[in-house]
Amino acid sequence: MIVELTLIKYGLVAVFVAAMLEADVIPVLAGVAAHRGYFNPLMAIAAASLGALVGDCVWFYLGRYKLNKNSKLLLRIRSKAELLFRRVGHWQIPASHVVYGTRIATMTFLGARGSAVGRFVLLDGVSCLTLTTLLFYLGFALSASVSAILVNVRRVELALLVAVVLCGLILHLLQRFLGRRIVGVAATGEQRS
Repeated sequence: MIVELTLIKYGLVAVFVAAMLEADVIPVLAGVAAHRGYFNPLMAIAAASLGALVGDCVWFYLGRYKLNKNSKLLLRIRSKAELLFRRVGHWQIPASHVVYGTRIATMTFLGARGSAVGRFVLLDGVSCLTLTTLLFYLGFALSASVSAILVNVRRVELALLVAVVLCGLILHLLQRFLGRRIVGVAATGEQRS
């Protein structure tokens, strides 16, 4: 594999730079390379996590300072993105790490929205570290069958997405059920008085 050979040849610098661009597959390959003894596992996790965070910060910066200049584009997407943000809040940062194809849009939107930089970096940093560590140890533990892992990374992300959606749906239904029940009890109590 060309990517794995590049990581081995250029080491942790390649892990950092590659994770800026692709934060899903690179930690798995870094885990495989670390298992084979090419570099220290903790240093590889740190390099991949920081690379993913820096990549996200670049998109955040572009959203904050460049997207505002193109206000027509921002006006078209802002209403839908704001609706999602009101429902999910800053939880969309960790969710974007497991929902394939939403990462760049989330980071760019949060920058354009004017989200606080410190809060963004903290939440995104924890999210990057968590996902990178999980994917790294997946590659580390199963390094003998790396090709099977790479095929299954998308399936794992899909399974995580389904789990997050189901949890959200259950919480939403519980909130609606309990909210109606509380309102119904209050209304019944008022009628009896």
